[in-house]
Amino acid sequence: MRKLTIGFVGLGLIGGSIAKALRQYYKDCKIIVYNRSENSRYAAVSDGVANVACDKVDERFCECDYIFLCTPVEQNVTYLSILKDIIKDDCIITDVGSVKGNIHSAVEKIGLTKNFIGGHPMTGKEKVSYFNSEASLMENAFYVLTPTDDVDPAKSDELKSIVETIGSKPVVMDYAKHDHVVAGISHLPHLIAANLVNLIKDTDDEEGYMKMLAAGGFKDITRIASSSSDMWEQICAVNTENIVELLDAYIEKLNETRAALVEGKHNYVYDLFTESREYRSLF
Repeated sequence: MRKLTIGFVGLGLIGGSIAKALRQYYKDCKIIVYNRSENSRYAAVSDGVANVACDKVDERFCECDYIFLCTPVEQNVTYLSILKDIIKDDCIITDVGSVKGNIHSAVEKIGLTKNFIGGHPMTGKEKVSYFNSEASLMENAFYVLTPTDDVDPAKSDELKSIVETIGSKPVVMDYAKHDHVVAGISHLPHLIAANLVNLIKDTDDEEGYMKMLAAGGFKDITRIASSSSDMWEQICAVNTENIVELLDAYIEKLNETRAALVEGKHNYVYDLFTESREYRSLF
């Protein structure tokens, strides 16, 4: 692998984890970082992860072979316009957002299709920021890549190789399919978890017994309700159509379950758990 110069715009949990993994496996690469919080920038240099810390996205990113956009999904689009006049001809911009449709549309609109490969590492944890990032977060994580039709296949292959080297499992797919898939396995579950927690908050008794007695099962299925409000507001804003489609299907499932309970169809519950257990065992 050639010696690479890699830029990061945003250095939170995911950006920081990728940067740390790159430093671990590509020890001689040059890493240039920008983050709104100067504490994270300074920490990355102090840790030996970053070589250069920038207080803004400017010409210092012109030498980058790859640039990872690791800000919230709507802000990533904003940085494309800034980078367009900075990057070299063969630079590849990629992102880590969990929605791909909006950024692919922006890339096409501003004429960066030959320089963009969408990305989504399927990993994370509740605690965010660079100070909770770790290289091991990338290990064994599926990492979706959504290259445009105009990208040099050799660039796609190289980025795929980088993803594999840092321990992740690359999956190449169409960006529209990606957005539908993650609406079901990520976006909808986060909404369900948040609503379930708030349901308990709103229906608990004065003694707070629901909150007091909530144990492993409840905490397991609602863990993701602690995720970033800002991040999920943006995700739902840019993937609304897919989320609503699957939310409607889920509501229909819940209504079906409700009707079965009201009608005393107890075999329905048996079949429900049998089917879900068998399918989940394949994960």
